Amino acid sequence: MRLLSPASTAATAVSRAAAYLVRCTPGISTLVILSVLLFAHDSLLFIALTLFLHVSVVSFTVRSCYGMYITSNRVERTAKKFASARHPNRYPTTPIFGLDFEDDNLSIDSIDSKSSVLQTLESNASSESELEVGVEEAVHAIFIPNYKETLETMRETLSMLACHRLAKNHYDIYLAMEAHEHSAVEKATTLMKDFFSSFRRITYTLHPYALPDEARGKSSNISWATRSASRYYRTHSQTNVIFTTMDADTHLLSSYFEFISYDCSRNSENSNTFTMYVPPIVFDRNAHSISPIVRCADMLWCAAGISALYDSSRVRTPTSVYSITMMLARYVGFWDTGPDAIGEDLHMYLKCYFKTRGLIRSVSVFSPASHCNVVHENWTPHMSVLERWRLSSAARFMQACRHMWGMVDSGYAIRETWRMILTRDRQAQSSSLEEVDDEEMYDCDAELGRLENTRNSIKAQKATPAAMSPAPVLRTVVLLHRLYEAHFLPVHYFLDVLACSLMPVLISVPQNSLLGQVLRYTNHLRTAAFFGVVVQLLLYESFHSTALRLRAEQITSALSSQTTPEVIKQALGRVGFSARKKFVNILDYILFPVAGTVFGAVPSIKAQIMQLWTTNFVYRVSPKPRAELQKGN
Repeated sequence: MRLLSPASTAATAVSRAAAYLVRCTPGISTLVILSVLLFAHDSLLFIALTLFLHVSVVSFTVRSCYGMYITSNRVERTAKKFASARHPNRYPTTPIFGLDFEDDNLSIDSIDSKSSVLQTLESNASSESELEVGVEEAVHAIFIPNYKETLETMRETLSMLACHRLAKNHYDIYLAMEAHEHSAVEKATTLMKDFFSSFRRITYTLHPYALPDEARGKSSNISWATRSASRYYRTHSQTNVIFTTMDADTHLLSSYFEFISYDCSRNSENSNTFTMYVPPIVFDRNAHSISPIVRCADMLWCAAGISALYDSSRVRTPTSVYSITMMLARYVGFWDTGPDAIGEDLHMYLKCYFKTRGLIRSVSVFSPASHCNVVHENWTPHMSVLERWRLSSAARFMQACRHMWGMVDSGYAIRETWRMILTRDRQAQSSSLEEVDDEEMYDCDAELGRLENTRNSIKAQKATPAAMSPAPVLRTVVLLHRLYEAHFLPVHYFLDVLACSLMPVLISVPQNSLLGQVLRYTNHLRTAAFFGVVVQLLLYESFHSTALRLRAEQITSALSSQTTPEVIKQALGRVGFSARKKFVNILDYILFPVAGTVFGAVPSIKAQIMQLWTTNFVYRVSPKPRAELQKGN
């Protein structure tokens, strides 16, 4: 047995202690803030901290308003530029939004077993030569991770994609299923039968349960699915194969993929290598049927993501939905699967940022991604209003706890920033630039025997010369500041506001003292922040209505040539639309401070405390409403 030297033992202990401190930075910072508030409330340190926190909140509110204003205007312009509604995708074989049309070429009844479905799909799939896409023919590999989602939810999502102009020739759909769900294969094959003729390819991957060193969650599922799917595509066209990840309930407009295809066609291969596409999100499906405090929390969540999408923004982090080139996915080693990747969208952006030494090209796609607000699993439209509000609030709090657990990404970013500063060693920075063979990926042939047996070894492309450049200091500072706003500021500001409010009551503060003047000044700043959020919500009204209208127009256009207006109206009713009118939902403008505290500060404090001793998190999927639930009062 090999004995470690005292020096090695000490170095290991120091390394572990440093890793712990970095991981627990949010919680440790909160303890420091509490110490200042309790024991140094009459010091210059408290005054400086109070001013910094209040100015930070006001500046974030101003930036959110600006981002919301820009996004609302650009969404309309993007829709007009890519007016694919004038050229809808017409597939009479597809059950678009639950409306079945006759199929003269394929008898669904004749396809009964799983094996026959797979054989039919593989025999009609694009040939290997067709997978060589040209510069102007981007292929969109769309991954839809799901676990215990209803068939109805999945059909709606696929129906929305099926009515896109590019769907038939450019969309490869991958249903990212979980083996832990006993009906996963049956659900996937049913969807494959329903949408067989709608896309260039539709298949599924089956993520094995409890793989070594994996944490449950969306990131692990996506990692398995993208590694498996990458075997379909030839190396020389990797920058033209776009990986898109989305939630099972997400509705994307055709303009989203058309913009990405356009961007790929006008950029050279080198400049398009490290690209991530980020859309704004909107909750416009069932917002009318949930608690006002939940609706308000999700509006603030949207605004936080949109606050960084304007053109001059140096950092544009995704929320739930995003796309990256396959070359970038392979370059960084695909998605992480450990417990620090629970915030899959932000974590993947951070991984791409640091693996490329800040050279990731983040592009805003002003095409809204429609989402549902979460509901409780026991929620029904027949409950009383107060009971429905209570249950939706409980479900949203559970989701907020999962979101805030993602603050482990702050520790990850601090660690990777330090590494990026210390070294320019290419091997240290791009450990994922290995030669990726079939054997280096999971045993896909054993687990996914129905996939095409593409045995050509996939070799990673060489790093671009630009990847050797020094770390971008200013952009990294902006990134770290955005992480501070997301993971630190809600708790720090909440505690500081509490202290500023209680201090004049608990202790005597002279009016003419510096502390007294600062307390009066910060009171004005809080008022400014309050009205800033009101303006932000007003701007959201315009964005929400535009997104809802564009989605309705696309669905109507896709169905207009196949059915009657009455049936189209029924289909729109099943999909779910939650219209807003200015000042009607007046509670939203009153309750947002409560929503920010209940679904922001409190879950953050809980996560910071728990992460002081563990990184394990029990991942629970937040229920999404079925069609009948979207019609609640």
